[in-house]
Amino acid sequence: MHPVLFEIAGFGPVNAYGTLILVGGLVAMPCVYWDMRARGLAPGRLGSLLIDLYLVLVFGAAIGGRVFHVLTAPGAYIDDPSRMFSSDGTGFVFFGSLAAIALGMKWLAKRYDTRVSTVVDAAATWMPLAHVFGRLGCWFAGCCWGAPTDAGWAVTFPQESIAYQVGEVARDGAHTVAVHPTQLIESGGLALCFVVLLAFRLRRGIEAPWRQVSRYALCYGMLRTVTEMFRGDASRGYLVQWPIPPLAESLGLAPDHPLFLSFSQVVGLGLVGLGAWGLRRTRSRQ
Repeated sequence: MHPVLFEIAGFGPVNAYGTLILVGGLVAMPCVYWDMRARGLAPGRLGSLLIDLYLVLVFGAAIGGRVFHVLTAPGAYIDDPSRMFSSDGTGFVFFGSLAAIALGMKWLAKRYDTRVSTVVDAAATWMPLAHVFGRLGCWFAGCCWGAPTDAGWAVTFPQESIAYQVGEVARDGAHTVAVHPTQLIESGGLALCFVVLLAFRLRRGIEAPWRQVSRYALCYGMLRTVTEMFRGDASRGYLVQWPIPPLAESLGLAPDHPLFLSFSQVVGLGLVGLGAWGLRRTRSRQ
């Protein structure tokens, strides 16, 4: 992992995390434009809509993700409110970003005189593609790390990583102890989600409203619920801590490692239920 990709003379270091998020957005941009055009969105103003969409994505991801993170671990921020605006490795929560972006989509629909379902369905296929690069950014920064393990696929993070600096992971000299590579696991799962959604989009064309975004909710909710079992950054918070020793050991985790129920798993399971309900509800219309 490389928190800094390279340095530019007169500019300074180029951050890997932010750069990869930017790359993900740029890769998805022409795809989103094509999908919106195919749906007949904003005639004569499609370029403006695309720019506004990306403003919603940027500001929604930054503000919503940070606010949701603070809400999952409020104690540290009550003691020191200035930490809310600092870059100290505590980071963002994707589900908070998703919620803020959803509100932004509602604003976009009103601004461009269309339905919310049309906007979110146009973006749903390509969201996992952009998110793949976001999770690779987590890998390069060393955040969102996994729980300690002795499995053959384990990785260690060096001193410049967030995993090492925050101090939640035990250290072994100049590296952390071996942990699950949850960032890469989720990135691979997101790539699979994208392939599935793309296959439906290309084969079935434009479907009933809410159908494609329901697939996205189902796919990502399942992926995140499973990935959370391997996470080791306890600062994201648990609703209840429920270890299942035999299952944990079979997954290469410590017997007392809680597999359920983090706040992210609660939201993930909610997405699964919402996605399944949406697919069932739109089945007859399809």
